[in-house]
Amino acid sequence: MRQLEKIYVVFKTHVDLGFTDLASNVISQYREEMMNDVLAVCEDTMKDGPDHHYVWTLPAWMMKECLDTPDVGRKERMEALITNGQLRWHGLPFTTHTEFCGTEEYIRGLYISEKLREEYGHTAIAAKMTDVPGHTWMLPTLLRNAGIEFLHLGVNACSSPVDLPRLFHWEGPDGSRVLTYYSKGAYGTDLTPPDDWPYPIWIALLQTQDNYGPQDGSVVQDLLDEIASKYPNTEVKIGTMDDFARDFVARDYQDIPVIRKDLADTWIHGIGTYPEEVSRVRRMRSDIATRESLSTLEQLSGIGDNDHRHAIAEAYEHTLLFGEHTWGIDIKSNLLPGRNSQRAFGKAAIQKDRAIFPDSYLKTEASWAEQTNYVDQAEKALSEVQPFTTIDSNIIGVYNPLAWERQHVKIKLEHRKHGTLTDRETRESYFVNETGEADIGELPPMGYRTFEYAESTVDAHSSAIAGKDAENAILENDAIRIVVSMQTGCITSFYDKQNQKEWAINGRFAQYEYDVYGKEDILNFVKTYSYDLMDWYVNDFGKPGYPRIDHKRYGLHLADVKISNGDGWGNVEISFTTPNESYEEFGNGEAICVSIRMEANQPYADMRVTVHRKASTAYAESGHFTFALNADQPNYRFQKLGSVVNPLEDIEKGANSRLHCASQWVDVQDEQVGLTIIPFDTPLFSIGEKGIYQYAKEVYVPEQPNLHFNLFNNQWGTNFPQWISGSFQYAFRIVPHAGDWKAGGVQQLAAEACMPPQVTAGWKPEGLAGYRFLKESVEGIHVLSFKKAEQGDAYVIRFQNLLDMHLAVKFPFTESLADVKECDLVERTKETNVEFGRDHFAVTMNPFEIKTMKLWFA
Repeated sequence: MRQLEKIYVVFKTHVDLGFTDLASNVISQYREEMMNDVLAVCEDTMKDGPDHHYVWTLPAWMMKECLDTPDVGRKERMEALITNGQLRWHGLPFTTHTEFCGTEEYIRGLYISEKLREEYGHTAIAAKMTDVPGHTWMLPTLLRNAGIEFLHLGVNACSSPVDLPRLFHWEGPDGSRVLTYYSKGAYGTDLTPPDDWPYPIWIALLQTQDNYGPQDGSVVQDLLDEIASKYPNTEVKIGTMDDFARDFVARDYQDIPVIRKDLADTWIHGIGTYPEEVSRVRRMRSDIATRESLSTLEQLSGIGDNDHRHAIAEAYEHTLLFGEHTWGIDIKSNLLPGRNSQRAFGKAAIQKDRAIFPDSYLKTEASWAEQTNYVDQAEKALSEVQPFTTIDSNIIGVYNPLAWERQHVKIKLEHRKHGTLTDRETRESYFVNETGEADIGELPPMGYRTFEYAESTVDAHSSAIAGKDAENAILENDAIRIVVSMQTGCITSFYDKQNQKEWAINGRFAQYEYDVYGKEDILNFVKTYSYDLMDWYVNDFGKPGYPRIDHKRYGLHLADVKISNGDGWGNVEISFTTPNESYEEFGNGEAICVSIRMEANQPYADMRVTVHRKASTAYAESGHFTFALNADQPNYRFQKLGSVVNPLEDIEKGANSRLHCASQWVDVQDEQVGLTIIPFDTPLFSIGEKGIYQYAKEVYVPEQPNLHFNLFNNQWGTNFPQWISGSFQYAFRIVPHAGDWKAGGVQQLAAEACMPPQVTAGWKPEGLAGYRFLKESVEGIHVLSFKKAEQGDAYVIRFQNLLDMHLAVKFPFTESLADVKECDLVERTKETNVEFGRDHFAVTMNPFEIKTMKLWFA
């Protein structure tokens, strides 16, 4: 080790929004008792001067919450400590399951630190997440482009870490790099560096345990004495991660390795415990972006005086809170005490245990309800955003938030059917069928059309898409032919007619399966995944007291196959029953329904699986919707926060290669053809084998081209719901295509599916009958947001390159531009020159790069 010049000491605690108590109580604890302790220790050590007084660091969101207090005296004391440099926040709002989050949603979380900077002057260039072992490689891209230069990741003590060096430059898919310190088996770092630390400065990140609060004031003198005894000539600075980052980055060391890999989250299975809420959040993300974009156009047009920025911010904040890494209370502290270290699992056992310990169950389930409440609050905020809407208008507006023109647009009207829509600009009419659907042709890029609705008794007639022969139900259009056995209910053929490719095999194409895991499954996982062994590890990652049962897998029994047709569509609905034991003793649904729908002019099939009346069980369980594929040379890709991941090459060793989290799509290419699956409601999937209770330190290479979409699971032994019940629906769009994901236009297909046109009933009659913000389509990019700037009178457009290649992008506007400035993700203006003219600007983008531009219109 080199001569140690300086040690930067950083004090913080690990913030769990819950776990140690209900989340509401934890937040109150930080605002009140804990903050009183922080204030006391900071004020007591203020006399020790700027290098040796106590400095406390919090995540940005928790700092914001603590400052939002009715106690004026406490707030003034906090603000005095901020001014004195003793109270600081870092650049992230809290620890997240990052790969579950939405891209724009995550960016809005970075705004929290920026708003604190605007109010108090401190610029955070460092960030930290704790506990969760891994995050997606889009994280350095997002952080670096929000001004963050240093990231510390502190891994749960017993969780198997990713195979990484201690310190590295983490490179995102766009080439952005963030200096990253990865602490294996530790939330922070030791007071002094290890013997093999080669640099003359060190960060001592002294972190207390979950929601524990600050150290005692005596810690300062104790650590100064300890360092002096070991390194008498070493300077000590008690400060922030920013202090260390500025010093270290400025020295520009050239020997730090670069890691360009996805550190996929091995805790990600937990999101499968909230199937309904996950679905709502995934669908809400596009709704928030669309409504904000349309609201911004309303303001730009001059006919809207409602500023929806607060409601949009509330919606994004609560969807991001849902992605925070604490999804429930600590189970071992609530459902183990008084029970001889053994939980109840069978239904009768739980009923008896609940009668003896009712409060522990009430508190546990209340913590899960808090997680649901984040989604409720996001939806409530979003409901306030109703741009271009008025009362008593018969006009219907349809808005396309995407940057390219949509073709063959089909919309669905609520509470209207058997009618006509007449375009107010062109006077063309479109038939509204018996289900309220209408094919309206094209929609302009970031533009809208408006229609007058009138009732009609005219019926349209088209050829049937769904039919049957003696043994099969058949769905067929010009692109796809699907065959369903009337004897088994299995899909025996999914044939891509345009590319002459059969995709179905073995009767497991779109098949539901339910698993109950045995004692050996759990023990093997706990042994394989452990980095260290502590008593709490077995309780948190296993299921203490679990009965010695074997793994059970339950199939389905065909009940009925129904065929229906309408105007331009056909549907096959397959109903199944499940074995009585699977839901009476365990947690399966009582019935499963698989619906397959095709439309006459669309190159895809829509499938929906419904789990009816899923029973509650504490036994380890999972449900999957499996696609067994006929692919001899499968090549896999999937989208994660806008980037595209090759699961066999892009995931680092030790990260999660058994269970993936997709944002919008999964693609399998077999030679010159491909198949895309768009999972609307569940992001979790595995390749080859099912990924629940599976972990491999080496990157897993699947033997069979099977895609298993996880519908629900309760693998976690803590922090997440331990039982799940209700009826749940999961939608999938299946799209065959030629070539790979780029040749097949998969990114745009998925964007159109996941970001549907906004249909507004009661559209304001004033203003233009039709409008396009963009003159022409902008291909290959996705507009993440269009909004008013946080400061000043500019508008902000943020967009991402959807491709793994450099892209020259030109945005052509119908409005006249007065000025264009590039800014970072939190809207700080950059000193770069932007090529622009009266009606356009042009930029060059790196693969998967995100750009943010401020626009001033003439």
